[in-house]
Amino acid sequence: MIKSVIFDMDGLLLDTERLSLSCWNLALQEAGLPFVEQLVLDSRGTSAKDMQARFCAYYGNALADFEAVYRRKYEIADEVLSLEGPHLKVGVLSLLAWLRDAGYTLSLATSTSRARAARLLQRTGIYGYFDQYLYGDMVTRYKPAPDIFLMAAQLLDRPPQECLVVEDSPNGIRAAHAAGAKAAMVWDLTRPDEELRGMLFAECATLLDLIPLLKADRAAG
Repeated sequence: MIKSVIFDMDGLLLDTERLSLSCWNLALQEAGLPFVEQLVLDSRGTSAKDMQARFCAYYGNALADFEAVYRRKYEIADEVLSLEGPHLKVGVLSLLAWLRDAGYTLSLATSTSRARAARLLQRTGIYGYFDQYLYGDMVTRYKPAPDIFLMAAQLLDRPPQECLVVEDSPNGIRAAHAAGAKAAMVWDLTRPDEELRGMLFAECATLLDLIPLLKADRAAG
């Protein structure tokens, strides 16, 4: 039976992935490079080092300074967020409140750095909902490696099999599956293919769809 729920952040709790795509588009255009959406999508949840390797393999010598483009992407994003703020995805507050009332322990496990993630969570008012927090600068291996979810389960004092990992990205689902946790994918920019569906406990259109699934799991347990 599921006793703890581990959440990703970007694209799942916060509607930031579409913003990220737009910011990559602008940053690459400023650098005189074409925007390739799938390249960015495939890099979600990975480390900056892994992303750099992917981008440099694709653009070759045309990408003279990846770090400059990477910084510019975040500068553009911060300019937008300072004016408009991050927006919660549909169902976030309702689901988090239900989970706390139902007695589940909760963890946030994001590849985003501690300073940036904490700032975004505080601005949206959901920082205090979680029992544990895992950030990208707390692990050495990023998704699709299972490290961040294994650490989250350990900090929650649960075996991975009693944890539900909720993710929106393929790399996140692969990491959850490798950790031995149950994986739920809530669509954002990518729907699961056959490979990913074989790893899923649940496939959801919104976070609210998790409530009846968890009720059924508890009743069966």
